Amino acid sequence: MVNNDVSNSLAIGIEIGGTKIQVGIGSASGKLLMPPVRRQVIREDRADGILRDIIVMVAEVLASTGHSLSDINRIGIGFGGVLDTNQGVTLKSYQIAGWDNFPLKDWAEKQWGKPVVIQNDASTAGLAEALHGSGRGYSRVFYMTIGSGIGGGWIVDGKVDNGQGIGAAEMGHTWIPDPISGGPAELEQICSGWGIGRRARAAAENKMSLMTEVAGALNAIDARVVYAAAEQGDDVAIQILNETCQTLGIAISNVIALLHPERVIVGGGVSLMGPLFWNALRSEVTARSMPSFISSVEVVRAELGEDVVVIGALCL
Repeated sequence: MVNNDVSNSLAIGIEIGGTKIQVGIGSASGKLLMPPVRRQVIREDRADGILRDIIVMVAEVLASTGHSLSDINRIGIGFGGVLDTNQGVTLKSYQIAGWDNFPLKDWAEKQWGKPVVIQNDASTAGLAEALHGSGRGYSRVFYMTIGSGIGGGWIVDGKVDNGQGIGAAEMGHTWIPDPISGGPAELEQICSGWGIGRRARAAAENKMSLMTEVAGALNAIDARVVYAAAEQGDDVAIQILNETCQTLGIAISNVIALLHPERVIVGGGVSLMGPLFWNALRSEVTARSMPSFISSVEVVRAELGEDVVVIGALCL
């Protein structure tokens, strides 16, 4: 969401993810002056490498828009991991080493001399979607992102519910029945892009499947391949897709029973699947939710794309 009509109150929004980092500049209401600057994460460089890149990227966005640091009032950071927002400390990244107990808020405030707010990246994305995306006009919004992992955000009246200060709405770490064994499993292990690909490769190894032909090799089968093969009628791919939607349907119906949101917004790479996915998911959610609740809940796709965490960081 790029808009040249911004207020005089400028902010910088930063996304620190497991695969990419982004920096954008815009209004504190979430309007970007230009598309964010983006770099891929080099895992081997650890947290130190990301911090070095961010310093350069902030300077780049300021120069690109003709602004200086003196024009910036605040900085928001969406961090891909567990953090203590009260203390401004990152506690753990499950993808990049070097973030354990790191004082990110203090580091950023010393680096740029501006007030800094940090928040989990999924909650930050949820805030953006609630204010400027698929949740506009709704006061109770549950957001979930399904990509390499699964994250969540619970937004009430335009504010992130942060639990006791170490986050909330950690959807990926809720427990559901494993569709294969029937035993308990974390949702992220089954329905993330990585989880879908893992289950699909195991299924294709045991049974002839169009997925291997679509991917070109067994080890190249991922969630996108599963959907493409399902569209072509491959039985194995359809089974994986249906298991995924059934499991997600259970998880989302539990959220609806507990929180009764007005909208459940699904983002991330898996949300880009087409009607086979969305029709099956909505059908499962409807079948498993309380009838008196589901009539006032919509399950919808996120709108803001790859800019979502940066927009949310501006809004923090």
